[in-house]
Formats: sequence, C-alpha cells, structure tokens
Amino acid sequence: MMEAEIKAKANSVWKTGHTLKNRGFWFITIPMGLLLFCAVGIMTQTKLILDNYSAELESVGGFSIVMLGIAVVACFGSWLLGVLDTKLGTKKAIAISVVIMILSGITGAIPNVASLLIGMFFIAIFMGASSNFTVSAAAQYWRREDFPSVFASVNPIANVIQAVGPMVIAILATTQGYQSAFIATGILGVLGLVLILLFNAKHVKETDDKYRKAAGLALDDELLSRK
Repeated sequence: MMEAEIKAKANSVWKTGHTLKNRGFWFITIPMGLLLFCAVGIMTQTKLILDNYSAELESVGGFSIVMLGIAVVACFGSWLLGVLDTKLGTKKAIAISVVIMILSGITGAIPNVASLLIGMFFIAIFMGASSNFTVSAAAQYWRREDFPSVFASVNPIANVIQAVGPMVIAILATTQGYQSAFIATGILGVLGLVLILLFNAKHVKETDDKYRKAAGLALDDELLSRK
C-alpha cells in the first residue's frame, strides 16, 4: 500500500464503529451476503441435487456436461452483471441479482428436471458476480480514502453469511429434499430485495457529511453522483 493510501486510511472518518452504525451499510451488505449464501450453498450440493434426476440427465450428457453448462453460464453472468454494475450502479445490479435469485428459487422448487436445470442456471448467473459486489459497493458509495475501512467490514460480514450457506442448504437438501433448498433461496431472495431497495446512497452521503463536519473536514459533493 502506498504511503498516500496509508495516510488516507488513517484519516478516514469511517472507522469501524461508524461503519457498523450506518443502516445503509447493513441494507447493502446483507443482500450481498445472501447472494453468496445461496450461490455457494447450492453449488456445494449440486451432486446431491442433480442425482434426483440422474437418469433423465443422461440424455444431455450427465452430471459433467450439466456442470460445464453451469460454469459457462456463470462466466457470462459475471460479465453481464459487471456491465450492469458499471452502467446502472451497484444497487441496481444487486437488485437485479436478487430478482434472479428469487426466480431461481421458484423454478428450482418445481419438481421436474427442466425446471431444476433452469433454477441452477439462474444461480449460475449471479454466482460469479456475487463476490465482486462487496468491492463495488465499498468503492461506489464511499470515498476512495474510506474504501479500506469500509471494505474491511463489508467483506468479512458478507463472507460470514456465506459461510453458513453450505451447512444450511445441506441440512435442507438432505432432510427435506432439494426443493426446500430452492424454496429457502427464493425466500432469502425476497428478503435481499427488500433490503437493497431500502438502501439509499443519499443517506450515506448525509452520514459522511456529519462525520466529516465533526472531524473538521471540508464538505463537498463527491458522493452526490454515486448511482
């Protein structure tokens, strides 16, 4: 890290306590964590889930070909959501991702092989991009000098939520059937959508102004243009 960046981090008004007290931080961090929760959770159980239709999948080349298809869709999804993140802003890109997550939950819960595959491909779309959003959010809605401090809170919290995913999805898939895992994905998608729609970049700007004023720093319009 360059000397200027070290100095900027030391002078950041967004200390950990300030970051965690800001409601906007939670409104955007929890949806990112839920995207990771479901993407990682479902993907760790793909063999168990797809084995429910192993005979039907033989007609398309079996488990390996399906996983190859998921990987290809994931690469495309990562690129597509990255473009949307850049053009529309991180909030809208996350909102689109959680809508896809809801669609995954709905289609994956329908008990037939075609719907299951569609549900898996929906998850693949946001799987690659979900881990990128933590970087985008911290960079998009906070100042450059505040990025290290904010990201130091965003990333571990989102990953703690993610870490629970494989365990919860495995329990649901093994005890209640794979459909329950997709139902949970849909429900968590609705929760994520509500939270991300509550996120307001203007509130982050107002809080930033308050902290900068208290620290004796000049106020400006740097954060006003953040989408």
